[in-house]
Amino acid sequence: MSDQIKEMFSTIAKHYDTVNHKLSFGADIRWRKKAAAECCALARDRISVVDVATGTGDLTIAICEEAKRRNKSVEVLGMDFNEDMLSIAKQKVQEQGLTNVTFRVADVLVPTSPDNSYDIVTCGFALRNFDSLEKFVQESHRVLRPGGKIVFLEVARPTGAMSAFYKLYYFRIVPTIAAKYNSNAYQYLIDSLWKFDKNRLFKMVQEAGFKDVKLRNLSFGAAFILTATK
Repeated sequence: MSDQIKEMFSTIAKHYDTVNHKLSFGADIRWRKKAAAECCALARDRISVVDVATGTGDLTIAICEEAKRRNKSVEVLGMDFNEDMLSIAKQKVQEQGLTNVTFRVADVLVPTSPDNSYDIVTCGFALRNFDSLEKFVQESHRVLRPGGKIVFLEVARPTGAMSAFYKLYYFRIVPTIAAKYNSNAYQYLIDSLWKFDKNRLFKMVQEAGFKDVKLRNLSFGAAFILTATK
């Protein structure tokens, strides 16, 4: 990710969670719970997870909560290149008393983990920010153990009957809400989701050698979860 994007996330870190909840009417919370359920559905009693571009840590925490509900043992490494976002994530984890989570400041496209290191590679709402999505997908395949799984959660341009409604909402209403925070940052996030091609991602995952690639739309296509197995 570029320094410009890094700086942008620093400017919105304090308000990131609040604005996300407002703009999605709380749907982002439900979407993360569904992604966490996909992570914990892996048929292993002990699961090692890397949450890439963890941001303020909400997906990491959702995974820990889902694992506890299923009586599974989980260890989560949350990685992000933005220290301001990670500081919020660390505070949340500390407040909840989670001892099975660690965080690392890192560029996700720079290899730092050995081959076959994790059972799950997950990423929530950050794929469209990567300088090279193809490289990230390939790196995800490399660090997964055989039988491991990717769980990608992302927002994208809805299709079908709801497309016109979402276009009106994203480009007319959202800028009004975001203006009090950082209108340029949120305009970038809206533009990037509108341009994001989830079908290209699907093909990219297949070409990287993953099996059982599945894409599930959420909230009429406003978001999706993509899963696949190594």
